[in-house]
Amino acid sequence: MTAVVPGLEARPASVAVLAAAVGSPDDAATVATALAATVADVPPVARETLLVAALRAAAPGNAAALEARGLPRALAEGTVADVERKLARYGLDGAGLDWLVAVVTGRVVAVGRLQFEVGDHLADGTPAWHVHVPEGGPLDPAACDLAFATAPEVLRRLAPEHAARWWQCRSWMLDPGLPAVLGPDANLVRFARRFRLTPPGPHDGTEGDASAAKFVFGVPLATARSSAPAGRLRTAVLDRWARGGAWTERTGTAPVA
Repeated sequence: MTAVVPGLEARPASVAVLAAAVGSPDDAATVATALAATVADVPPVARETLLVAALRAAAPGNAAALEARGLPRALAEGTVADVERKLARYGLDGAGLDWLVAVVTGRVVAVGRLQFEVGDHLADGTPAWHVHVPEGGPLDPAACDLAFATAPEVLRRLAPEHAARWWQCRSWMLDPGLPAVLGPDANLVRFARRFRLTPPGPHDGTEGDASAAKFVFGVPLATARSSAPAGRLRTAVLDRWARGGAWTERTGTAPVA
């Protein structure tokens, strides 16, 4: 975790950028660029500390702003709490500034076991809500059912301009070969069955390897490849790599009930 160094506390201008972004039409990348500009005058070694400090300082106020926009208090606090979880597990670079900005400004909302991102679109431009699976223990089907059932009302209330009739998910967990190695009743497989895969795209390739390394092992790909097998999922991931195979990221969609 990145500590706040005395004299490198959050800059008011940085916190203001994050506060103003709640409910704004700007996407996370645009807000992240504006945030980075507020610390561009300091040496690179200090920028990370200042950015992390800003994210942490903005979280309580942004949670209150999300509550004011209609997000129940517990969900607002649970949403911004992902900033600390991601920083603790991956650090700023590993988590990605765009992602942390999306979380702290309410573009990605935590509803029970899952996270949902507003402002997504299907390939044809149809509005969609993107589904993310945070690290949080077993992917229990009943907990996922509850999240999917609860999320539409929450998301429509929070961001009615992004109301959607489709879920969309892009993940290595949608790799079509996963059922063969984990079995049809595995939680990850049951989650993937909720979605209908779209045709493979030009970027599906092997980019799932890095995602599997990050989310299954919590380390970069090179380190994950040399990890010891432990448990069915890690063993399955390592076995495919050992046989020269790769994990792919696929996109799937499902209608909102």
